[in-house]
Amino acid sequence: MHTELPPSNPEIQYEKTDAHPRPLYQFLFWICVICVVSALFSWGTLRALQYWRDGASTAAVMAVPQNGPGAGQPPSPRLQTREPLDLATFKKQEADILSSYGPVDREKGLFHIPIDEAMTLALERGFPVADQPGSEPATAAKPASAAKPASTTKPASTTKPVSARPPARSTKQ
Repeated sequence: MHTELPPSNPEIQYEKTDAHPRPLYQFLFWICVICVVSALFSWGTLRALQYWRDGASTAAVMAVPQNGPGAGQPPSPRLQTREPLDLATFKKQEADILSSYGPVDREKGLFHIPIDEAMTLALERGFPVADQPGSEPATAAKPASAAKPASTTKPASTTKPVSARPPARSTKQ
C-alpha cells in the first residue's frame, strides 16, 4: 500500500464550505412574484383600455352618412376587398361583350359584333396593304397634272379581297 501524502502547497487556498441554497431559492421566489404581478398589472391595464375604447368610440353625428348610396362607405378611392370575385365578374362582362351584338354609339352608328364574326369579315374583306416605299401616301391629294407612277403594283383599294365564299353569280346577261 501506498502511504505517501499527495504534495501540498500552503500558498494555494480554497473555500472549505459549500454555498447555501437558501439565497438562491429566495431569489427565484421573488423573480416569480415579480413576473406574476407584472402579468396581472398588464392584464388589468389591457382590460381598462379596452373598456375605455369601447365607451369612447362613438362617431360624431355629422361624420356618419345618413342615407343614400354611400351610407356606411368611406369616401373613394376605396380598397378592393374581393379581388378574385371582382376579376371573375370583369372577365365575364368582357366575354359577354366579345361574344354578342350591341351598340357602341347609336348616334354615330357604331356597333360591336362577336369576335369570331369580326375575324371572318376581316378575312373576307381583306386587310389594307401598306404603301410601297417612295410612293405618296394614299390620303394625299394628287394634282391633276401629275403623271402616274411607273410602278407595276396595284393600289391597295383595287386589290381583290381574299374570300372564303365563292363569288356570287350575276343573273344579268
